[in-house]
Amino acid sequence: MRTAQTLRDLGHDGEVRILSAESELPYDRPPLSKEYLRGDMPDSGIALLDPAAYQERGIALELGRKVVSLDTQARTVADAKGAEIGYDQLVVATGAQARTLAVLDGREAVFALRTAEDSRRLAAAIREQQRIAIIGGGFIGLEVAATARTQGCPVTIIEAQSAPLLNAVGPEIARWLQERHTAHGVSFRCGCSVTAAEAAPGGGERLRLSDGSKVDADAVVVGIGVEREIDWLSDAGLEVGDGLVCDASGRSSDPTVFGVGDIVCHRTNRGLLPVGHWTAAVNSTRRAAHALLGLPAPPMPEDGYFWSNQYDLRLQFVGRADPGCTVTVVSGDIADDSFVAQYRIGDRTTGVFAACNPREFLRHRAQLRKTEELVQLQEVST
Repeated sequence: MRTAQTLRDLGHDGEVRILSAESELPYDRPPLSKEYLRGDMPDSGIALLDPAAYQERGIALELGRKVVSLDTQARTVADAKGAEIGYDQLVVATGAQARTLAVLDGREAVFALRTAEDSRRLAAAIREQQRIAIIGGGFIGLEVAATARTQGCPVTIIEAQSAPLLNAVGPEIARWLQERHTAHGVSFRCGCSVTAAEAAPGGGERLRLSDGSKVDADAVVVGIGVEREIDWLSDAGLEVGDGLVCDASGRSSDPTVFGVGDIVCHRTNRGLLPVGHWTAAVNSTRRAAHALLGLPAPPMPEDGYFWSNQYDLRLQFVGRADPGCTVTVVSGDIADDSFVAQYRIGDRTTGVFAACNPREFLRHRAQLRKTEELVQLQEVST
């Protein structure tokens, strides 16, 4: 949707056609684990465009049309019903799907959270203040936990690592974040995984964990990451890794096929890395739209920025939390839940984390960007 809007904003007057597997109008996903899940936001609040705006902007939106194959020689795609659609240039924006857990396949009380319908189903359980077990202490798991607790649900998080968000923010901040959730009544089972599931006495699910303990819940939310449907792209001869491999402008190994959003992975000095956060996904649409029209890339440095809202905490992060880095609070006080922390390897700052301190975060983010630009210039000159 954002690619189509940007093409129109840049003056493209050719045909723009969107084929969507979903049955509802394109919508914004971040509220699905927060405001929309709480019931504080109506359907119209997550819609990216008013229905009439599609016709006004000359965007042909075709819902319920899942694309399953691609012929780059003929420049056509085919949908699940076998209908073929031609293109001059193609943008693949199929995103990612929630990863499932085989041990929970087929169980009725198990939820994912990737679509608006997923959020509506889970919201019904939360309204009834059911017992919620969340498998995975990543962003989705923690945001759902915060939403469920504010609505009075008992919540247990089962996390395979020793603390939630450990790889993303490092052990010091991960422990602080776990303590904040514990203070709000969330129970954690870290360092273990689900090995089996069965009906619990009195209803719901009984999860058996690798440490021998068990958790009973009325609803089980699986938040263990995402996976991307790439077989149809690989079958078409495109280069794939953990997603569709694209350059910085979104161009794939075929010059007429572009990728934007979560389906994309980029080749970096750290290997193939998927696009993993909302800001990066949105930025990718702008770069691809410019490339599609032969325009210079807009100035949008990619610095790994992401944010998360949990309870009354506004969390922001930029850069990287590399293994072995040191974490130093440089502004505010972690005990007050309002601070900025820097991640450093030696004398070099690689990342910045902030809680409830947006102004100072912006200042340190700007400093980090200047440092990274200087390092890049030094590497080029070398």
